Amino acid sequence: MPLSAQAGLVRLLVVGGGITGLAAAWEAIRGSEGLPPAEVVLVEAADTFGGKVRTEVVDSLLIEHGPDSFVAYRPAALKLIEELGLADQVISISGTRTVYLRSRGRLRPLPSGMGMVLPTKLWPFVTTGILSPLDKLRAGFDLLLPRRLRNGQDTTIGAFLRARLGGGIVQRFADPMVGGIYGASVDELSLDAVLPSLRADEAKYRSLMLASLAAGRKARSAARGPSSPFRTLNGGLGSLISALVEQLTAAGVSLHTGLSVDRLTPLPGGGAEARFSDGSTQHFDAVVLAAGVEGSEELLKAAAPAAAAALAQVPLATSTVLSLAYPAEAFANPVTTHGWLEADPAPISGITVSSAKWAGRAPVDTVLIRAFVPGRLGAIAEAPEAELIAAVTDHVGGVLGAQRPPTSVRVSRWPRMMPKYTLGHLDRVAAVEAGLANLPCWRVAGSPLRGVGVPDCVADGRRQADLALTAAALGRVRVEE
Repeated sequence: MPLSAQAGLVRLLVVGGGITGLAAAWEAIRGSEGLPPAEVVLVEAADTFGGKVRTEVVDSLLIEHGPDSFVAYRPAALKLIEELGLADQVISISGTRTVYLRSRGRLRPLPSGMGMVLPTKLWPFVTTGILSPLDKLRAGFDLLLPRRLRNGQDTTIGAFLRARLGGGIVQRFADPMVGGIYGASVDELSLDAVLPSLRADEAKYRSLMLASLAAGRKARSAARGPSSPFRTLNGGLGSLISALVEQLTAAGVSLHTGLSVDRLTPLPGGGAEARFSDGSTQHFDAVVLAAGVEGSEELLKAAAPAAAAALAQVPLATSTVLSLAYPAEAFANPVTTHGWLEADPAPISGITVSSAKWAGRAPVDTVLIRAFVPGRLGAIAEAPEAELIAAVTDHVGGVLGAQRPPTSVRVSRWPRMMPKYTLGHLDRVAAVEAGLANLPCWRVAGSPLRGVGVPDCVADGRRQADLALTAAALGRVRVEE
C-alpha cells in the first residue's frame, strides 16, 4: 500500500483546483460517515485556483469572468457555503425580475411563469407575443398527443420537443434558454443527460404542458422567500473560492498552483504513483481527477485507455464573456432589465445587466453588462478580440440605444472548456466508469460527465472524493486481513 506521510490517514491526490477539485478536497478533510479525514494534496496547473470561477474588482466594478450565480434548488452549493460560514453573504436577485427575449427584431418580455422550456402559467403563455398564433395552436396539440418516448432510447431535446410541441417552442424558447446554458443547439443535446425530467413528466402525465402547469401550481403553493432561484455572494463567486482555499490551507491540505501531474501509474492495492511536473513523485491511496476533459483524459491514457477513449468522445465548446461598462447617461432611459436572450441571429446568445440584477456590482452611475458569445455562433466566436468587441458593442449598444461606447471592456475567453452533453452522453459516462472498474480508487469528477453548473460540480466533486476514499479504505482493510 502507498505510504502515508501521516500514519493511519488515507492519502488523496486531487488533480485540478477549480470548484470541483476544491469541493473534493473539502469533502475529504471533513471525513465521510464511517471514514476518517484524509491527508490531501491538490495540484493546479494554472497560477490561480478556481478554474472558470473568477471574480475581479476593477475601478469599483465587480466583474465575473465565468459564472455569476447558482441555482438554489440544487442544494450542494448552498450547503458548502453554509459549511464555510458564508451564509450571511448569500444574496438573491435585486428588484423585480425582468427578462426579455429578442424575437423578430424586438425585445419581448418572457411570459410570467415561463420555465426553461415550458410554461407554468397558462394565460401569460397564451397572450405572449413571442409565439405566433399557429405556434401556440401547435403547442396545444401536446395536450392530445400520446406518449412518444421509448424506455432506454435517448433522443435530442430538439427532436423530442418538436414532436410534442412544434418548432416554435424550440426556436423561441428551448434553444435560447437551454442552448445558452449548455453551449450547444438543442438539436445536439441529449434529453436524458440534460433534461431527464421531461422523460419523467411524459411518463407520468403524458402531456408536457399538463406536467409543467401542475409543477407551477405546486411551486406557487409552497413558495416562500425570493421568487427567483438564482443566488450569488456579496463579493462574487470568487469569494467562495477564496474561502475554500483559506480554510483548506488552515486544515493542513497541501495546495499547489503552477504544478501539474505528468503521469499516473497504478500501484498494487489500488493507489497511484504520481509524477509531477517538477520531477518529484509521490504515492497516493486514491485519486480524484478534476482537470477537465482533456487534462483527465491525458492522465488516464496509460493506465485506463478505455476510460480515456470514452472521455475523449465528450465534445468541447469555446465560450466567451464580455463585460461592458457604460456610463448611465449613455442611455436615454434607465437600464432596469436584468437581461435578454437571443432568438434572432446575433453576435451574442444573450446578456445579463449585472448592475440591475445584483446589488453592489457597479457604482450607481454605471451600467455593467455581461454579454455571452458561445462557440456555436461560429466565426464571431473565434474572431480577433478587436473584431469581437466591435461586433458585440455595436449590437448591444444598438438594442439598448447607447449613445456612446462602453468606457471599459473585459474579454474572458474559455477555449475548449465547455463540455457538450450531446446525444449518447450517458453512454459515454457509463463507458468512463466501466473503464475505471479495475481502478476503483481513481475517479473522474465534475463538468465533463455530470453537470456544468456550480452546484453540480460541487456535488460531484464531493461524491467522487467520497467514492475514491471509500474504495481506498476498503482496499486497505483487505490488505490488512
